[in-house]
Amino acid sequence: MQRIDYQIALNHITEASETPHQAKQWFIMQQQHAGEIARVRLALHSLPYVTSYELPFRLLLIRAPQAIEKLRDELTIHSRRVEINGSKRGVLYSLDADVVAPEAFHYTRKFTVFRSGAEGGTENSYTSIARQVSVPRERLRLALTSRLLVTALDALLFFGVQRLASDIAALRKNGLKIDLLHVEAFDSQTQQLREIPAYRLIVDNAIAAAVSLAA
Repeated sequence: MQRIDYQIALNHITEASETPHQAKQWFIMQQQHAGEIARVRLALHSLPYVTSYELPFRLLLIRAPQAIEKLRDELTIHSRRVEINGSKRGVLYSLDADVVAPEAFHYTRKFTVFRSGAEGGTENSYTSIARQVSVPRERLRLALTSRLLVTALDALLFFGVQRLASDIAALRKNGLKIDLLHVEAFDSQTQQLREIPAYRLIVDNAIAAAVSLAA
């Protein structure tokens, strides 16, 4: 199984209404070298609430909804819909049923990530695509049709994709033949080596796309 390494030089997320205490707690959370479930558990106990945006981007979770569902076996987690960066599909999670929280959240994100691995090349291939288009799913489509291997962390870190499986399903429905494989990935923020899903265009489909573009 091939391995891909991500050196996280900067992963800074801010929210318009967050307090200095919340910002400090998130900074502490990001220093925790633990598995996904442990990081979500600690965040829920340390903060009044967390959102479906914060779990993947602040904690680098690639299966945040599944982590929440597993923790429901041991914790009473309350959730409700909120607006995140203009989308009404966001979710707020809290251990407090009566938590006071905004109904809308506005996040900004700054990051610097270095990628190395046998397939897919360096971060330059991915940041170049991110500069060309702004919609996360379109970034994913362009990367795949450019014959890049896209891991769950590539999609999250470089393209801002939060619902990778859903976006892959939509691209398949639109005619792309996409292969699923797994790779080992290490990131310097969590210090975790984990097996994660990765996707690439099936070769025959990629050739057809290239011929179509050439025509």
